[in-house]
Order: sequence, then C-alpha cells, then structure tokens
Amino acid sequence: MPEIIINIPDNIYRELLERAAKAGYKDPGEYLLHLILSSISTSQTLDIGKYVEDLVAKHVSRAERKLSDVINAYTSKIEEVASRVASLVEEVEDIKSRIEDLEGRAQEAREERGQAIQKKREQRKATAIEILKQQKVFYESSIVGKIKDRDKFFQRLESEGAVIIATDRERIAIDSDFWNEFSEKISRIRSDTGEAIRSVLRDRKELELFEKLKDSALIVFDATEKRWKILTS
Repeated sequence: MPEIIINIPDNIYRELLERAAKAGYKDPGEYLLHLILSSISTSQTLDIGKYVEDLVAKHVSRAERKLSDVINAYTSKIEEVASRVASLVEEVEDIKSRIEDLEGRAQEAREERGQAIQKKREQRKATAIEILKQQKVFYESSIVGKIKDRDKFFQRLESEGAVIIATDRERIAIDSDFWNEFSEKISRIRSDTGEAIRSVLRDRKELELFEKLKDSALIVFDATEKRWKILTS
C-alpha cells in the first residue's frame, strides 16, 4: 500500500493524539486515515447532490420552456379564435341591422301602399246606391236637371236593393235599412196627433218622408185600430 509521510508540529501532533483517543483510535495514523476518507466521502456526497440538483433544475427549466411554448401556442390560437368570434359578432350585428332596416322599409312601403289604395278608394266616384245609403232618401224632385235618364236611375237603384215608392207627384228612393226602421217606428204610433208622431219620428228625414207619404195617402191612420198603415205595395 502506498505511504504518505508528512511532518507536523508537535502541538498539532498532540492535538491529533487527543482527538484520536476521544474517537477511540489508538493509532493516530488510523484516525488521520479515517479523517481523510470521511472528507473524501463527504465531498463526493456533496458533489452528487449538487449534480442531481443541477440536473433537476436543467430539466425543470427545459420543461418550463416547453410548457411556455405550448401555452403561448394555445394562447395565440385562443386569441385568434376570439378575434374571429368578435368579427362574426360584428357581421351578425351588421346583418341584423340591415334586416331591421329592410323590415322598416317594407313596413313603410306597406303603409304607403295601403294609404295609396285608401286614397284611390276615396277618390273613386261613389255609386248612386252608396250615396243613397249615406243620405237615406232620394226625392225625384231633388235630382231634376242633374240626371237625364231618371227612369234608368230609379230602376238601377231598385235592382241594387233600394225601396222605390211612386207617389202622385214623384218617385222616392229609400235605403232598405232606413225603410225597415221607418216602418217599424210607424207601427208604434198609436195616435194621429203631431205630438204622438214627433215623439216616435224624431229624425228630420223620417218626418219629411212621413209627410210626403201621408200627403199622397200612402200612409193613413186607422181610427178603429188606432194605428198608422203603410199602403205602398
């Protein structure tokens, strides 16, 4: 076995003897060998620990870089998707706005068309039967000079549902609804006094028609039955 010979001062040697004795060594050389071997073993242990620490740190750093690269890649994709979604939302809002605008224009067009149709209807010349429904009664004396062929005029009104009564002076065209209501009121009058007549026939047109028919003896009062009778066919 190789030998190493070193020269040490006396005080160091005495210190070495004391420590060797305390450590249970009789030979200070053996104690010194123990110290050398312990020192070498500790140094190796420390080196291995540092190596493992460095190795772990290296792999952790590499893993962090890879993880960062992956996260950055996904972050980039997420940002790209978010940008596309935002763009789609803007496009949808734009389409929605255009649809609402079109619906508004369509509604305006429908309203304008309806108004135009209504205006055209209003501008259309009303027919004789329509005018009769509004005025309730036509007296032939009131249209003399306005209508040339009065016979054809009254025939047409009659064919369209008007009631035509010929008195000894003129013909009278009466709206059918007005005539039915008038006839029903006449049946309720039980006296020939003016007060009794006016209490039922309160409308001026009703009173005028009553007088025209009474003057032509087409409405007469039956004193026996106490009621007025209409004698038109």
